[in-house]
Parts: sequence; structure tokens; C-alpha cells
Amino acid sequence: MFIPQPKTPEANSKLRWMDAHCHLSDEAFDDDRQTIYQELLANHITGLVLAGTEPKDWQKQTELSPPFPLRIARVFGMHPWWVDRYSDEDLHKALSVLKNSLDDCQGLGEMGLDYFRAKNPEDRARQRHWFEEQLKIARTIDLPIVLHIVRAHHEAIPILRKQRRTFRGTIHSFWANAQTAQSYLDLGFLLSIPPRILKEDPHKLLELDPNSLVFETDTPYVDAQNQTVRPTLIHEILEFVAKARGEDVSRTVSRQEQLLSDLFPILKDD
Repeated sequence: MFIPQPKTPEANSKLRWMDAHCHLSDEAFDDDRQTIYQELLANHITGLVLAGTEPKDWQKQTELSPPFPLRIARVFGMHPWWVDRYSDEDLHKALSVLKNSLDDCQGLGEMGLDYFRAKNPEDRARQRHWFEEQLKIARTIDLPIVLHIVRAHHEAIPILRKQRRTFRGTIHSFWANAQTAQSYLDLGFLLSIPPRILKEDPHKLLELDPNSLVFETDTPYVDAQNQTVRPTLIHEILEFVAKARGEDVSRTVSRQEQLLSDLFPILKDD
């Protein structure tokens, strides 16, 4: 089931709405992508960050051809869920493909650790290994990275600190305490806040520096009501954030545009 698309108020029609993290190439949209494009156009969504999961997805990202000037930041990486499902031989091959695909993407990810999925020590060690292998690639190029960290901040942060450098990128679907937030901010990351913000008290997160937060739909993420989120939900999210902060929505939308365009220059307006 899809969430009905929100209607764009005419007063906001000149704003450039952007989504910090989505999966427009996902197979859930294979029969519906042209409709999605029309929804994006009608709702003045002009920029998307596409997070990668595995080689087939990277290829699909490059094949997307929206019928209007939609700016897309393509991000290629080996998602920890994908790492869990495939052999080391497959992962070595994928890593080689990734190294040879860097000219086709604007970032690396989503990579990381998901200890909600990986329960036993062996699976967690395997996730850590392939996370660190991707970080080695990140050290060789000047591209932002997108991290997927679930119930594993206590291990991800030391791994990142061990790199002894400042990063550029986002922590996807971030929802944790202020101390964890500050650890990632100190490393140079932006925190990408998920649709969960519409359902739970966000005030602790919104007390952080507005220039440290971006917002995402993670479409086609399925919510607690078993509804598949559309990219147009970014309207509701940013309007909610603006109201919670007591600022005009145009300021919230413009800040999101600026932060994402600085991180991914391909999103910049000509």
C-alpha cells in the first residue's frame, strides 16, 4: 500500500525540495516509476540522494532517466543486509566492481553495521570486515559516504575514529542520543533524520545545530502501518520540522537544499 502523495501548496511552488536518502531504483517502483517521476515534478522535488545497496542496484541507478531535470546524487555501496546474504567470493567481486565504478557515482554507501540483523559474533565480524574494506576505498577518493548503523554505534564510531580523519557524509536514519550524535558530528558527518520524526518526539534532535541535520524519506521504506513511503513525503517531513523549530518552511527547505548541495555538488542549481 502506498501513502497518498501530499499536495504542494502553491505558496511553496518555487522552493527546491530535496530528499537526503531514498531508493528510487528499488524494484518496488519498477512498475510505477513514471508515476513517481510525475509526483516529483508536481511537488517541485528537484534533487534526490540515491543510496546504493549492491551491484545490480548501482547499475539501475545509472539507468534511471527521469523525463525532467531531476538532479540525482548516485551513491554506490555494499549494504550490510546485502553483505549478510552473499558469499565472500561474491563480496570480493562486488568490491572490485565498486572500485571500477567510482566515476559513475557521487558518493559511497550505504555501508555500515546492522546489529539488529546480525545477531551472532561471526556475522557481526563479517559486517565489520566489509565495512572496513569499503572505508579503505573511501580513503582513496574525495567522495562523501553514507552510513547505515543500527544498534552498532558503539562499534562503528571507534572504527571511524581509527581512520584518523574527518569525513564528509551522512548517518542514514539517525535516531540516537545526544552523545552519539555529537560523536558523529565531531567526525564531520551530517545526521540524516528519518520519517520516524513524524511519529515520535523529535525535540532532542531538533535542539542540535540546524546545519548538522538533513531529512530523508528512505522511500520505499515501509512504515509501521505497512504503507510504502513515497518520495513526496519529504514535504510533510520538512513542514513538520519547520513548525517544530518555529521557522518559515522556506528557510527549512532552503537549508536542506544548501546542505545537500554542498555535500553533493551535482545537486546544485546551475
